[in-house]
Amino acid sequence: MDLIPFIEQTLDECKRRLYRTLQGLTPAEVAWRPGPEANSIGFMVWHVARVEDRWLHRFAYDTAEVWQRDGWYQRCGLPEHDTGVGYTAVQVTSFPHPDLATLQAYFDAVRHALVTYVRSLDTSALDVHPQRIPFPEVSGGRPLPADFTIGRMFRQLIGEENQHFGQIAYLRGLQRGLDQ
Repeated sequence: MDLIPFIEQTLDECKRRLYRTLQGLTPAEVAWRPGPEANSIGFMVWHVARVEDRWLHRFAYDTAEVWQRDGWYQRCGLPEHDTGVGYTAVQVTSFPHPDLATLQAYFDAVRHALVTYVRSLDTSALDVHPQRIPFPEVSGGRPLPADFTIGRMFRQLIGEENQHFGQIAYLRGLQRGLDQ
């Protein structure tokens, strides 16, 4: 299998697993947190979409993010430049929890843009380092290492998504039990 279809299929499988986990959750379950310093399912869905949007549009493309360009920050009632990266417990507590349909619609818009990008790639593009800083608020404006290529961006995204989607499934299980 070629690498580009592998990336696309992996992203698709991650999304299918996420949506299967989210199916049937109530607003209370989406907002529930197991402790005062823990994230909710809704927060993590939003955060994953924001990070994916930022990596794609700030690092790979250097264009406006879907979040700003299409007004998702207004629909979600969240700050225009927030990503959830480095949030404090107070910020997590005050997260407004947009409804799940809105979060999924934003995730879908970002994922569509990412898959369109993946389909446009030649495998040689995976070795390119775009020389852009996707999270200046975290890095202090320092550039990423020279080995931070488009390929590494995908490894980062897929790894982080699998981690957060596992956390989401765990939170669902804590609330509903096995296979509920």
